[in-house]
Amino acid sequence: MDKRTVRVAAQAPREIELEIEHLRTGLDRSLAELDRRRRELTDLKIQMRKHPGVFIGAGGVLLFVVGGVGFAIWRSQKRDQLPGRAKRFRLAVGRAVHKPRKMARGAAWEKILVAVGTTVAVSLTKKLVDRVGGHQPRYI
Repeated sequence: MDKRTVRVAAQAPREIELEIEHLRTGLDRSLAELDRRRRELTDLKIQMRKHPGVFIGAGGVLLFVVGGVGFAIWRSQKRDQLPGRAKRFRLAVGRAVHKPRKMARGAAWEKILVAVGTTVAVSLTKKLVDRVGGHQPRYI
């Protein structure tokens, strides 16, 4: 027998009931406090009153992100319009005329070799797949 069992056996039933009631009351108070804190943490109005700096900072960050996305969309639409395209073309032609060596990076034979190699690799892969599979792929 352990000490608790001896203690319970030695107590009168009324004392046990009082101890249980005392424990239950303490547990009820703890649960009520936890519930109050949960409500307070999930109440946005209370949190805004307690921590206005956090909400102002979060609003500023959100405004900055939305403004950045809006500016990027506006800029991409502006860039695709004819005056923007003409300006970029004029700058590209100017670079090609003034610094032709900078425009022709890498040897032409390297680019041709890469293109031919890619074409051969794709062709061989297709033939290998046809030979191994022998039929069209099935999708489940």
